[in-house]
Amino acid sequence: MTLRLPSSTLFAALGSVVSLGAQALMAVFLLKLFDATAVGRFSVVSQIAFGWATLALAQSPLSLLANRHTNGHKAAAQAWQQSAWRMLWLSPWALLALWWSQSHSTAHAGDWRTLVPWAMAIAVLQMSWLLAQSLTLRMQATASVAWVRLLPPVLAALIAWLGAAALGQTDSHTLLLSALLGYGAGALWMLPALRHDDATTDTPTDAPRQSNPGDARSTRLKLLHTLSDVAVSAFLAVQWQALYGTAEAGMLLVLLRVFGFVPGLVHSAWAQVAMGHGQAERRTSFTLAMLACAVIACIAALIALALSWGWLQASWQGLAAYLWPLALWQMAASTMAAHAHLPFAHGRAVLFSRQCMAINLALLVLLCLPLLWPMPAHQHLLLVSGFMTLALLAQALDHGLHRQSR
Repeated sequence: MTLRLPSSTLFAALGSVVSLGAQALMAVFLLKLFDATAVGRFSVVSQIAFGWATLALAQSPLSLLANRHTNGHKAAAQAWQQSAWRMLWLSPWALLALWWSQSHSTAHAGDWRTLVPWAMAIAVLQMSWLLAQSLTLRMQATASVAWVRLLPPVLAALIAWLGAAALGQTDSHTLLLSALLGYGAGALWMLPALRHDDATTDTPTDAPRQSNPGDARSTRLKLLHTLSDVAVSAFLAVQWQALYGTAEAGMLLVLLRVFGFVPGLVHSAWAQVAMGHGQAERRTSFTLAMLACAVIACIAALIALALSWGWLQASWQGLAAYLWPLALWQMAASTMAAHAHLPFAHGRAVLFSRQCMAINLALLVLLCLPLLWPMPAHQHLLLVSGFMTLALLAQALDHGLHRQSR
């Protein structure tokens, strides 16, 4: 069977791959050119800014793609304004997080106020960049789909390298500036929407080619969905370290990061493009899901080979117990990512969010289970990964077969 993909998918995939490569290069620079203190302060601020921006957006980028009956520029400008207001009333929590992150540091106990402008500016620009990615899928040339994704991380890595290697500036301000300028470059693609004249009556250039119910979820539901996603990802890392130690947490998180690249790529390069084009492609989604599963299996096999041949340090030998359970989890995640556009195409976005929140709640319960019934890390891993694999596959099957049953 010939796999036919829109050109936007190829450009989105190209932009995502280059972006991830730049992020990997940035990680190398962090380890080689900057000290642990600078990296730590930068990581804390960037993580707080990311959470702030993500919660403020409340899945607005997905709604912008799904609601193709609206004018793209007007919808993007409205989403930005609403997100900015949410960011404003979320600011006390972000400030509390910044204060708490520095309250136990004797060297920088009073420096949290100096980090507030950085966190705020990075959050605003990152929020704008994430909306700009959806806007380009709807309104602009296919080349822009790649550029808006790859330019910010590439520019950030370049500025961090120049600041450290050429200018000798290896403190956290260099890293914060690189992130700020990188997101600022990506946010430039939002300028056409923010300059758009609301009085114009032009017909949207992105009129749907087929009936598309879009995103009927309320803002409260989208915000709760986003909050549950952020909470469960953070709690997974914290709880695993608390239960089993730093080494076990490192093995879990490093594999989730490596394997998680694949479902992230599938979602950004296919599901988002399909939403932006108003498509409901089940056959292509299934083919891409199988391809993603094959890629994850190859990655897992290569890691297993590296372990058996002694290519990794001896401290990583415990990785073998995590390898295939997490690979199966991320295969299921890739399958769901490939079908993530179907709930919006079939008018099931509300059900989709409720399913995701129910899965997140069940995962939180499973993560807390050892507090009542202690169990070894491997047994807990099988329980968590087994549940997530079955839940995500069931969710993908539900949305993938829905049209056939209508």
